[in-house]
Amino acid sequence: MSDWIYGSARENRTTTPGRLLSGRYRRPHGYKVKRSRGTKDFYLTFTLQGKGVFHNGQDSCECPQGDITLITPGTPHYYGTPENTIWEFYWCHFVPKEEWVPLLQLPEAIKGIRWARFSGNKESLRLRRAFRSLLHYNEEANAFAEKLAVNALEEILLLISKNSRTGRTELSMDPRVEQVIELISRQFYRPYRVSDLAALVNLSPSRFTHLFKLQTGESVMDMLNKIRLQQGRKLLETTSKSIAEIAEEVGYNHSFYFSRQFAAFYGKPPALFRKYGFSNRDE
Repeated sequence: MSDWIYGSARENRTTTPGRLLSGRYRRPHGYKVKRSRGTKDFYLTFTLQGKGVFHNGQDSCECPQGDITLITPGTPHYYGTPENTIWEFYWCHFVPKEEWVPLLQLPEAIKGIRWARFSGNKESLRLRRAFRSLLHYNEEANAFAEKLAVNALEEILLLISKNSRTGRTELSMDPRVEQVIELISRQFYRPYRVSDLAALVNLSPSRFTHLFKLQTGESVMDMLNKIRLQQGRKLLETTSKSIAEIAEEVGYNHSFYFSRQFAAFYGKPPALFRKYGFSNRDE
């Protein structure tokens, strides 16, 4: 059904995970995207008209009007517009705040790709308005617009979570996963090993690793690294501390490693980010 996507020779570039990116596309048959290694962020779509087809390297699923898809980090994905249709959809790349993780507990359509459906006109209209707000604020390049865009995205995730829980048993976070997320969110600067975190919640390392990935969509060390980088960004924006001081404060032993991770996450090294922020975006 979707071999025409999976067999695509062109590899699309990956996104810079620390940047909140969004848009609205209207794409005819022939449109296709291939990311065989996935991305480091989450990718959300909401179909307005027509339908899209998603493939994870093994299985495929369709996303018609009213459907939400959420691709988790690291999931190989191939998607596009099938024959005899035009696919119109909103999209968003984002890294969730730690407190958003329970909002992402959606059923899987296929492995690594979660799904929800909006069938009611009232709720669908609210979701469309929230997406319009996200796009509006995300087009501006200032601190207030960025915060407003994040607020719009949170509203989107809340609406999706609320809608997905109507009329069925709620998908809830495992309390052991919640305990670890709370710990690394508060004490992100401490050195951690997977085995220590697993022991803390009375699980074997292999069971803990599987459960955490299943519930959150990413590994515990990937989440910890993102939390540290986000805290590092706050210190760059609000203090005059040196990069070496910030690196140590957020849990990195070497400022060079912090700078390299920061550049990969936000698209520029800490010194340039402190000077320019996202004012000269190239996305």
